[in-house]
Formats: sequence, structure tokens, C-alpha cells
Amino acid sequence: MRPLLALCGLALGVCGSAHAASIPLTPQHTEVPEPVAWTTYAGENQLQNSVWSRALTGASVPRLVQAWKAKLDGRIYASPLAFTVGGRRQLFVATEAGAVYALDTDHGTIVWKRDIGTVATEVCGTWGITSTGVISRAARALYVIGATGQLHALSLDSGTDIAGYPRQIVDNPAYEYVWGGLRIAGGRLYVPVASYCDVGAPDGFFPEGGLIVVPLDQPDSESEWDAVPGPQNLGGIWGWGGVSIDPDTGAVYTAVGNSHAWSDECACFVDNVGYGNHVVALTPDLTTVIDAQSPGIAATGDYDFGAAPVLFQPRGCPPLAAANNKNGTLYIWDRTRLAGGPLASIPVGDGVSAFVGTPAWSDDQQRLYEAQSVLFGAKGRLGNGVRAFRVAAGCRFVQAWANPLGDGTQATPLAVGDVVFATGGTPGGFYALSSTTGGILWKFPTAGQTVAVMITVGGTLYGADTDGAVYAFRPASATR
Repeated sequence: MRPLLALCGLALGVCGSAHAASIPLTPQHTEVPEPVAWTTYAGENQLQNSVWSRALTGASVPRLVQAWKAKLDGRIYASPLAFTVGGRRQLFVATEAGAVYALDTDHGTIVWKRDIGTVATEVCGTWGITSTGVISRAARALYVIGATGQLHALSLDSGTDIAGYPRQIVDNPAYEYVWGGLRIAGGRLYVPVASYCDVGAPDGFFPEGGLIVVPLDQPDSESEWDAVPGPQNLGGIWGWGGVSIDPDTGAVYTAVGNSHAWSDECACFVDNVGYGNHVVALTPDLTTVIDAQSPGIAATGDYDFGAAPVLFQPRGCPPLAAANNKNGTLYIWDRTRLAGGPLASIPVGDGVSAFVGTPAWSDDQQRLYEAQSVLFGAKGRLGNGVRAFRVAAGCRFVQAWANPLGDGTQATPLAVGDVVFATGGTPGGFYALSSTTGGILWKFPTAGQTVAVMITVGGTLYGADTDGAVYAFRPASATR
């Protein structure tokens, strides 16, 4: 039997469960060190976006205060990253103005800035950097790509490119674009390619999507997996997480957007040719598709995957993968047998606004946290917010609570022990929620929209908004 979704009342927008007890901070957890670096989107390669912190707990986050705020030169959609350079921890932030900044984490002062350019498209606006970069500890470099389609490897010390970079790896940057985060695994760098807005050139040229792999020891031997075989037929990989990596097998998981291929049967362009509208598992070198599945998504209408799959394994369950589809559904598969179809199909979005985030998974809390969920109350639509799902017997996903926080596109939640950090999306704002009830423990307003994923390093919470502001928050007793 496939798991069923159990709903609870949402008249007030918040609901709890008798089974929703939070796991306390145990002596074992207090020995876990604070995260000291954040080198990739979601902090690790399964995209779980979950850590433990002794500084940020349900008891301390109501005392969060702004430690500093830095105003940069453009909108921020990419997640910040953090790493220690020369004994000083730095925050790395990219903007839609095409700039990469290194900021001192103590006060938010600029250590260095590097401009890598923007592209003004014909109909989709001007773009800089949306993709979250990735830090290589071995090379001590930040790999980042922007609208120009050049892959940069910026020295963490100075922001200048290391030898052999930049490299042009996107063929048609006027129409093709990297939204998803870059990822390093097994000595390979993965670059997901999509387009700006599914629009082609006036002369009929149409963009191409796919996944590029760059062996870091031999960057000249890069190769690409074409999700929809043939030229100019989309198949972009849009998810901000890019790809996820199975920790045991090294398999690369991703979710593919729609194709753009003509069908004589309907005399129309269809979305599901090749691996369009599929979740796919590939070998690390991208030469072989291990498994793939499309969960009955409409062949027309642009209901494709705009999100990367999170990999996780609840107690009593097989290894799972979960991904959001723009039709408003959260799909969950046994990732060892994708072709068997979803184990659960949970309606959480409205199928109108693009449902593009990635859920977060807390292994300690045994909870899946889903942002950008459309929530309703007694008087109608309350907005978008976070839903928490607990895992019941038989690997069933049951809603534990839900809380509306804003509207529009919202970032993947950040699970930190017994706290869930979330963003308000279009109206802006940052929130800290109780993992037990979903109740608001803390909130902070912002001038811009909050779409970038928050991170925590060294007991400090970092966030950004589309007004170009970067924020640092610490519990009041820790502010310095």
C-alpha cells in the first residue's frame, strides 16, 4: 500500500499532533561541534539542509538579534557559503548584478569583490548569478558560474581565478542559464544547465538543457548528459539544488524540466520527450541512466520539475528521494527503484504558482519540512508556508503541523535541531519555528523578498534578500 497523507485542521494556519514530540538536545548532541563551514547548497550533497547547533535552539532563538547587515549591489537568490580563510571565517555571497563578495563574518565588512558579468536577454530581463557556487577545500577555491556561462574558480584568498579558469562551458549564454547550485562529488564538478525562461530566439533557435560534469583533475575533458536527446529541445535542470548524490553508491540524482519537442499526434509541442518531466539517477560520470520515472505528469502545460530531489532514509523506510513538481505535488520515491513509481504523492501547492523549492529532512527529528505549501483556513487562502510531515508506521507521511508565513516563492527550510528556520518569500522576512508545533519562536522583517536559503555557521544565522542585503543574527548574549 502506498502511504497516505493525513491532514489536520488549518483554521488558524497552525496544527500540531500528539505524535509530534521534538527530540530533545541530549548529552550526545551537546558534544556535536557547531558547523564551521558551509561549502555547498544545503550544506551537504543529499540536500537535507539540516544540522545541529548548541547556540541555536528552541530556548535561544527567541533572543536572536541582528549582529550586522551588509548592503550589496544586487538581488540575492543564491545561498550564502562560508569557509575559514587565513584564520578568519568569511561569508561568500553572489548577486544578480554579477558580483561575488567575500565578507568578514564578525562585522560584515567586504574582504574582496569580484565582478563576473551579466547578460541582458531579449525578453527575460537582465541576469547575473542565481546559481549557488561550491567551495573546494582541496583547491581552496570557490567555483561559481553566472549568466555569461563561464565557470570561474575564485581563490578564497583574493577572488582571482586560479590557473586554467575561467572556462566557457555554457554554449549559448544568451538563452541558456544555470539556476541550480554547483556540486562537487568524487572529484567531479556538476553544473546543471537550463534556460532563462523557456524562450527561444526570434530566428527560431531554442535553448538546450542538460547536466555538465567537469573532472577537476582534467577540466578539459568535460562532458554533458543531454536529458532530451537532440538539439534545441529544452530538458533543463532548474532546481536550485542542482543535483544530489547518494552517499553509498555515488549515483547522481536530478529532476528534469519539460522538453520542447513536436508531436504529430497532438500537433503540438510536448513536455515529456526523452527524460523531460522525469526524476533520474545517473552514474557519477553521467554515461548511464541507472533509473528514471515520470509520475504521470501532464504532457503539456509546463508542469515539470523545477526542483532537485532530497535524499534521505527515515527509520523503517528504504532509501528515499523526494522532489516537488510545479503541479503542486510533493513526490516521494524509493530511490533504489524509481521506475516503480512514487510511494507517496502529497498535494501541497496550488498548481498555479511555480512550486520549485526542495524539502528539508531532519534525521534527528524524523521530519520532512516543506516550504511554499499553500495553506487554507476557515476564510480561505492564508498564503504559503511550511508543513511538517512525520513518518508513521509503514513509512507513511503524516502531516504534523503547518504554518503560513508569507507568499510566493520561499526558500528550503533550514532544520537546526529543534528549530526550523524559514523565509516569508514575496513579503520578505525570516522566521524561526518550533519543530514540535510549528509555532513562531522569532521573526524578523526585511525590505526585500527572502528567497535565498539561510545557513548557520559558528552559532550565527545568515540570510539575504532581494534588496541586496545580507544579515547575520546571533542570540543576544552571543552578539559581539
